Amino acid sequence: MEYNEFVQRWVENLMASMDAHLDEEARVELMEACGRACARTGPARVARNCQRNLEQWLTILARWHGGEEYVRRDGDTVEVLCAECLCALVKDGPARLSDTYCACSLGWMKETFEAVVGRPVDVTLVESVKRGGQRCRFTVQL
Repeated sequence: MEYNEFVQRWVENLMASMDAHLDEEARVELMEACGRACARTGPARVARNCQRNLEQWLTILARWHGGEEYVRRDGDTVEVLCAECLCALVKDGPARLSDTYCACSLGWMKETFEAVVGRPVDVTLVESVKRGGQRCRFTVQL
């Protein structure tokens, strides 16, 4: 079995096990913690360099996501769009995953934005490729 296929099956099995054995609150908490840990491997360090400079962070985030049209700010609300799943573990497959998986991205967004603004933020996943959506769309309430 090829490595990527192995990883994809492993993630699918992990999500199925989590969905079967953990309540929703525990699943979300666990996956958000994974996303925060992922962010701390690099992106959160970049975000901390933008501490108290949200516009600088949004410019960097837009560059990472494909352009300014992918990161929009309206007052205390930021919308982040992704044309495709950006998770290195699953972006190449499977096409559909348990809804639980995308809580990881919520943790990633929280970790990076909180590093910039210096306080907790609320992040909502509005749409997700791995949940069957056309794109991933997050709303960050600062």
